[in-house]
Amino acid sequence: MIEELTTVTIHNKTCHIYRNGGSSENGVGENRRLPVFYWGIGGEERASVEAVVSCLKGQVPDADFLLVAYESENWNDDFSPWTAPAVFGKEGFGGKANDTLKWLMEYCIPYIEADASKNARFLVGYSLAGLFSLWVYCECDDFAGAVSCSGSLWYEGWIDYVQKAVEMSGRDEKNYIYLSLGDKEEKTRNRRMSMVGSNTKKVYTMLCENQKNVEGILVWNQGGHFSEPDVRIARGIDWILRHFDV
Repeated sequence: MIEELTTVTIHNKTCHIYRNGGSSENGVGENRRLPVFYWGIGGEERASVEAVVSCLKGQVPDADFLLVAYESENWNDDFSPWTAPAVFGKEGFGGKANDTLKWLMEYCIPYIEADASKNARFLVGYSLAGLFSLWVYCECDDFAGAVSCSGSLWYEGWIDYVQKAVEMSGRDEKNYIYLSLGDKEEKTRNRRMSMVGSNTKKVYTMLCENQKNVEGILVWNQGGHFSEPDVRIARGIDWILRHFDV
């Protein structure tokens, strides 16, 4: 059990909060921006948060950062940016990502951040939450980057959305994008989901190679969609921490 991990309720959502470092002895200066990671997870996934924290404590023990993992009650609705039909099973996507973003901006961030001017926010997500992290990054300039691991970038209408977002984007400060995907994820008979490999490459090109002030990486992991998700998330946060220019 991670003793430093605190669980609270913020406006009806369960959140798991972890602070690594946090003292002047770890090199935290008055002008240093604190990286704050907002990670969308499924319900009752504290064990996954503990696993990621354990990885990070081993990889970047001296790094100063804040991790906020917030639980979703309805995965397909909370992290989908617009409505879309089901691609497997019978459950479609409700398109309520705007509600989740509103909760982040109006309730979660004000609760977490005492002095937001000294922080650099990053979005984190796996699967559909990985899509959500990139969608929020494209929607507003309040975040310095995103971690999207095995993101559902096969989502209907996604490539057109990113293209339009890039055309309208104008970020002055340096941003950071971490994308990763399993090398077996696109090998599926599901036509829509088989697009995830090519779409992830397109998104990397649009968000990272075709935009100024963006440092990004696309990592290919061994395995399918459900291979070591906690390890993949930890690697993404680790990469941000090692490349983030304070």
